[in-house]
Amino acid sequence: MSYFIMIIIGISGGIAVGTGFAAFLTFVDIVPRLAQITGSEKSILLYQKILIISIVLVTMATFFKWSIGIHRYILLPIGFMMGTYIGLLAAALTEVINVIPVFVRRLKVEKYINYILYSLAFGKVIGSLIQWIAFVKVS
Repeated sequence: MSYFIMIIIGISGGIAVGTGFAAFLTFVDIVPRLAQITGSEKSILLYQKILIISIVLVTMATFFKWSIGIHRYILLPIGFMMGTYIGLLAAALTEVINVIPVFVRRLKVEKYINYILYSLAFGKVIGSLIQWIAFVKVS
């Protein structure tokens, strides 16, 4: 009986967190803004489906401790794509909540905005590569 209660609590918690995450993404219009930045507004529905499927699969992989044997060199393009996506997502989020304009005005760095944006994007890419290469079990 205690296992059944733990399963119900775990599923309920997952539903609550997942719903909160989806509500947050919907509230700040992340997917449509990301599509607008990349010029792919026609694919918003596809992006939303991929986002939901990805969240479910990653949650299941974490929960059931799934692992796949991938060679280290195959992880490089995967990490690069993940870092690029995370960078775009972070850029869309910061733009939606107007972090960058406030940052630029307060620090008076209008001349250097391109360098700041590129460093943010490359930092996300490098961080994802480090995560995939150093912390993912590879064959």
